[in-house]
Amino acid sequence: MITSFCATGDLMLLEPFPKTYNYKQVSNFIAQADIRLTNLESVFSSWNCFASSYCGGQWVNAEPYILDEINKYGFNLYSCANNHSMDYSYDGLLSTIHELEKRKMPYAGIGKDLNDASKAVFYSIQDTGKKVALLSITSTFIDAARAGYENDYVPGRPGVNPLRVHTVYNVSPEHIQTLNEIAKKTFINGERDNARKIGSLPPEEVGSINFGGHFFKESEKEGKTTYCNIADLMRVKQEIEKARECCDYVIIAVHSHQIRKDNYIDPDYFMEEFCHSCIDAGACVVFGCGTHQLKPIEIYKGKPIFYSLGNFVFQLHKVANLPADFWDKYNIPVSCSVSDALAIKNKHGTVGLENNLMNYLSVIPYIEYDNNDMIKLIMRPIELSFDESRMYKGLPVDVSTNRTELLVDYLKEICNNYGTKLDFDGKHIVYSI
Repeated sequence: MITSFCATGDLMLLEPFPKTYNYKQVSNFIAQADIRLTNLESVFSSWNCFASSYCGGQWVNAEPYILDEINKYGFNLYSCANNHSMDYSYDGLLSTIHELEKRKMPYAGIGKDLNDASKAVFYSIQDTGKKVALLSITSTFIDAARAGYENDYVPGRPGVNPLRVHTVYNVSPEHIQTLNEIAKKTFINGERDNARKIGSLPPEEVGSINFGGHFFKESEKEGKTTYCNIADLMRVKQEIEKARECCDYVIIAVHSHQIRKDNYIDPDYFMEEFCHSCIDAGACVVFGCGTHQLKPIEIYKGKPIFYSLGNFVFQLHKVANLPADFWDKYNIPVSCSVSDALAIKNKHGTVGLENNLMNYLSVIPYIEYDNNDMIKLIMRPIELSFDESRMYKGLPVDVSTNRTELLVDYLKEICNNYGTKLDFDGKHIVYSI
């Protein structure tokens, strides 16, 4: 019996659809799948929640009725763990949960405590009776956004399902010596070392040097290493195994902005570790998103890993209101309006995410499984109206003919390192099983 899945990248819809926008260009393709997932990258409140002192790059909030517009795309599962989930602090998070539950929109990745945020959400396919679980997690968050467990004394903390990441920089013996000399002269570690003497800090990893909060190890081969927090990784694996006991498929949505070197294409090392571990634990697919661009696709043990699907709806330029912190953060005169402040930040459209065509090209994967075997993987190329007026910019439509070759060639090239060979049949990008 065939079960089909599709997913999209980040969905940041901040205004209702224009009356002339043909959303069915993409919704008709999405509707073919049994399981239809997207990543909601926004808080949903009526501007009655105070902003956090931090944000996911820019504070993002949409009126709750925007969820009704989003539903027109036909999704039936929603991933909510991302770097914008707590832009409007705990009230904003709880408002989002309330609005989703009011509309019976199945979501995962945020919750009233860590048990709630970590758990899978289940969806039963009426026609076949197959049951699918979704787990949602983010590796990009401020620590205050991390959900916490309750205990016998203190309630749990609302927040996101976190994947903490450890980073170690490997440097030569000579560079280690230099770091020690700088630390001795500048007292960059003075406060930390003093706190450790009186037992205010936990012990650090043996063999590493903490230099101003960054960890270094002596090595003949210099470079960076990242790996998952063991407690977070084990929690996710246990949730996958628990879900597999009562459902047919488990899908993973992971949101990440970390990069391996100095570009947004290569997934960081910990992402490979995390995605492989999820497949090993029983997940059938991992859908990544985060840094607004397509990343490579890996087929691991016959299961697909999409390291990032980029954007699906991208209306960062349509943020209606911002907290006072925005003007302060970018040193913008308080007399400027929201639109003027945004224009100053992105230098009137000449820099920033909204100025890069590649952030407006993406794909919608469609996958079929026959029991445990993937039997089909195709991808629908889309673009997000990059050249259109402000009214339409950021909304997904079929990719134009002159950009099809650019998108297909780009995706083929970035998948080469993973040995994922793709073809284009004139309509879809195809992976040959």
